[in-house]
Amino acid sequence: MKRFKMNKTWVATLFFGVGLLLSVKTFAVDAPVGVRPCCAFGTELKAKVGRIQVPFFSLSNVVAIDDLGQHQYNDGSQGVASSLLGIASETNGLIYTRRGGFIDTAHVRDTADYTYYLYHQLWPHVGTDHQLDLFDELRTRRIQLHAVEGVLDNDSKRQLGLALASSLAYQLAQWHEVAQWFGLTSVGGWSELASAFSPEDLYSNMQGALLARDILQASPLLDIDSFSEQLTQALAQRLQRLGAQDSATTKANIEALDGAWWNSQLRLPDKWVLQRRDYRLAFSLLPHGAEDGQVQSLPDNLFQYGELILVASANEGHFSALPAALRQQSQWQHQDIRALAAWARGEDLKQAATADIYDH
Repeated sequence: MKRFKMNKTWVATLFFGVGLLLSVKTFAVDAPVGVRPCCAFGTELKAKVGRIQVPFFSLSNVVAIDDLGQHQYNDGSQGVASSLLGIASETNGLIYTRRGGFIDTAHVRDTADYTYYLYHQLWPHVGTDHQLDLFDELRTRRIQLHAVEGVLDNDSKRQLGLALASSLAYQLAQWHEVAQWFGLTSVGGWSELASAFSPEDLYSNMQGALLARDILQASPLLDIDSFSEQLTQALAQRLQRLGAQDSATTKANIEALDGAWWNSQLRLPDKWVLQRRDYRLAFSLLPHGAEDGQVQSLPDNLFQYGELILVASANEGHFSALPAALRQQSQWQHQDIRALAAWARGEDLKQAATADIYDH
């Protein structure tokens, strides 16, 4: 029997190969499904179905840090009732903070989950041409990575992948605001017009991207359960640093904006329950309604490495009123998404001028 001898070079190659495999380990992570069903701006909101008012129903929308429960990855897949009634592992709602204004915790958590998902899907492919299609929100949401010159080591790919994941997760949130305005219904067919471009939404989404980025920067190999545990703690700590207030104070601050930001005399899903909107799709945000606003930012210079593209689908009828220059494009990039938001603002201002129901 011939004896097999391993020389030092072979051993070194073997260990290098094993190390490489471990270093590019990826997790089988399901994409987040839908969004967490929360929250139109306002408190004790009433609802109607068609012209019929729904009796004995109202949404408080207000929570405090101690109410939030444990973060659950992909909790947008849960039932509407369990979320809104607070019987799920999470409870979500609006919290007023002195330095961050109103924070919608559902938006924070949605974008944190997408940052986690995109990081694990994208980082091994950074620097190459790679395509990832997500479920449609009126159009097909496509993440397109681009090839770059030179070979990136795994550490560089991880760092770029994390920056891309947080930025792209936030861009998905920007698109969601636009899609809501154009008629997206993602929660039980319920119209979302009363939530589109709500002034607290994108600042809350950015918080989620930043929280997930910081967690993964410190611990890039976290599994879903460990990520959820860390996000639970990180969210509470971030809210405390922003100066989170108790439920009574949050409710009082919301009520003080009745007639300026929202209209308590109208019922969901009436679009004009929300009277103040922010159509600016920026990467650096100052919160609305804060006593001492804290600017938050994400990089806006990563398009050479990857971008969000909206691809025409079977839902193009939602965009029939757009100018032909936008409507006829089979793909929209970020500058086009901004143009749609600006067009939506113009249409709302026209409606406001004739209906006297909107104050921007």
